[in-house]
Amino acid sequence: MVVPGLAEIEARVIETIRTKGPRIGKELAMDLPDVPSLALWQACYKSRELHISHFASYYLRFDITRGDQVRLSPSILRDFLSFTLFGLPGQRDRMIERQGTLSNYHREVSKQKIDVAQDVMSSLLVKMPREIRANICAFIAGDLAYFLAHNEPREHAGLGEMVRGSDIDIIVIYQDLSDEVVKGIEEDITELKNYYLRHPDYRHEIDFIVKSRAKMERQFGYTDIHDKIASKIAYESMFLGGSLPLYMAVREAMKRTGVDELIEADFEHALHDRKNAMRTLLEWTSGELDEETRSLFYFSQERVEFT
Repeated sequence: MVVPGLAEIEARVIETIRTKGPRIGKELAMDLPDVPSLALWQACYKSRELHISHFASYYLRFDITRGDQVRLSPSILRDFLSFTLFGLPGQRDRMIERQGTLSNYHREVSKQKIDVAQDVMSSLLVKMPREIRANICAFIAGDLAYFLAHNEPREHAGLGEMVRGSDIDIIVIYQDLSDEVVKGIEEDITELKNYYLRHPDYRHEIDFIVKSRAKMERQFGYTDIHDKIASKIAYESMFLGGSLPLYMAVREAMKRTGVDELIEADFEHALHDRKNAMRTLLEWTSGELDEETRSLFYFSQERVEFT
């Protein structure tokens, strides 16, 4: 397949937006199906005619496939497809209106998934004696904590079946509970996880971790990649249910250990790398991306979606 030049792609993008109004990257990709994602991204970002508006919130991610390198999420490609709006001079009001609609969509989807997470925790907590409820808390992380969730169908890696968009990440922290009680909590969550995954009315993927407060606070040492990921998840967390005092004690431990400052420093490093990656990609002229350059464009976990 012969790939059009950037000038031709830009002209087609401009004509599409002139005809259809402001478009996000995914819509432009559907309008120009013969144009590879990188070439389309380059044409849009190199254009002097297009107005660009971003509406994602960026957060830290560790890419374990690239030496545990810190990255920003959403990836450059995901940001382009889902969270970047392109328009023309004279379309300012339409861009503002469209951005509001798109932002509200992601917020509403996130709220719906948070409601599912709350239902899961309510189902667990309602069966627990008060003394157990006082020693357990749950929080939510990932896309939902930043109201960036989506409902686009994707294939579940284990089942080979389609699920609805962003997964639901739940972290459960406990203290002063027996191994038997903890095992029961894990079994109950697994049962609920399977229900929401397989029920045709839901098809939500729920990922969960159950860990002790002591382990959580040890991970604030921020030593290896597992500690860093756990700390980052706690840093971006949103309280979900259970004991609020326990959750606040975990948050206070973050401040006391200084791990929040380490995470913020890593975020700044990732932001610097994102700028360098975008410069590299804008200058890429060699056609097919090699493995290293492709990893700058999107994360390894996203390759099934984008290829």
